[in-house]
Amino acid sequence: MGLYEKILAALSAKFIKCEDIARILALAIQSERNVLLWGPGGHGKSEMVAAALEVVAKESEIFVQSFGEGLDEAALWGGLDFRALEEEKELRYHPENSFLSKEYAVFEEVFDAPAVVLLALKDTLTARRLRKGNQSYPMRTKVVIGITNRDPDEISEMGPAAAALIERFPLQLRVSWPSYKAADYNSLFAKVAPRLPGADLNGSTGVLAELVAKAGENDSPISPRSAVYALGVVKAAAALRGDGMVHKEDLVDLRFVDGLEGLADNIRQELEQAFERAAAEGRLKEAERKLQALLEEYGAADTPIKCLQAARRFLAYQDEIASLAVTDGLTDRRKSLRETAAAKSAEAQTKALEATRI
Repeated sequence: MGLYEKILAALSAKFIKCEDIARILALAIQSERNVLLWGPGGHGKSEMVAAALEVVAKESEIFVQSFGEGLDEAALWGGLDFRALEEEKELRYHPENSFLSKEYAVFEEVFDAPAVVLLALKDTLTARRLRKGNQSYPMRTKVVIGITNRDPDEISEMGPAAAALIERFPLQLRVSWPSYKAADYNSLFAKVAPRLPGADLNGSTGVLAELVAKAGENDSPISPRSAVYALGVVKAAAALRGDGMVHKEDLVDLRFVDGLEGLADNIRQELEQAFERAAAEGRLKEAERKLQALLEEYGAADTPIKCLQAARRFLAYQDEIASLAVTDGLTDRRKSLRETAAAKSAEAQTKALEATRI
């Protein structure tokens, strides 16, 4: 198994939509090039990086540094050497305690540090060596992985130090989902639900996915992290009732989840509609399975009598489908089932007639 396949397998065990991030991290590690992962918060950038690095390195060879306005050069380079400052009156650091002594470095919110720190970091990444006054220390780091929620174009406008530092990350990827539909959240819940404590979802996963997708429709999609929080809240709500199964009333507590507050006023109505749609979807899937079984039986019909029997079953199925209650979004699928059954009924009758004539 190659490096990409190993990283992808590690990420796929916990995350969805992780193919691109697995690919770019594999490329960065293989080519020993720095990589920048950016995009909206809550998409698991840090968690996926940690999972990927577990595949290629020991924990002792990984250094994680959180950047921010409070970060100074002393913290970046491993701390001040107070003995040298006191005895030799010389400003020196302990780079052996910094990322410079590790094979892999992860910089969280890398562009939130003061400009003077970013400039110093840029110079060190360029020279691959810390050079401060009389102090020199080689950089062992093979790959630096920068993580930020900010767009590189926005960062470049911060000034030359930030713009120059971006150039030291030749590999870049925006980490987000292509879409934030109910099916996407459904896939997420299927992946993470077995690992979360609490009550059984009791068939409400699709309803929860629909509510989360609906809440983020106005260009503010709910992040995967918030969606997982929502899942945990629903399971916890059932546990608070002392029930091992999630029921409709447990989803009302979604109004307490960040990003889902807008559901508070009409969440009960939304729930009724969502559960109605979920029930209709279940009925339609059952009808689709029944039609598939009829088609398989018809495919094995090899006598006029069997063909006529198949034709009658298709006609009966049409009547059944006509009375099947579905919601507006499912009417086209119901219509398709009726049309398929009608066409197959006519075909079976023709086939029986032709076989009789022979």
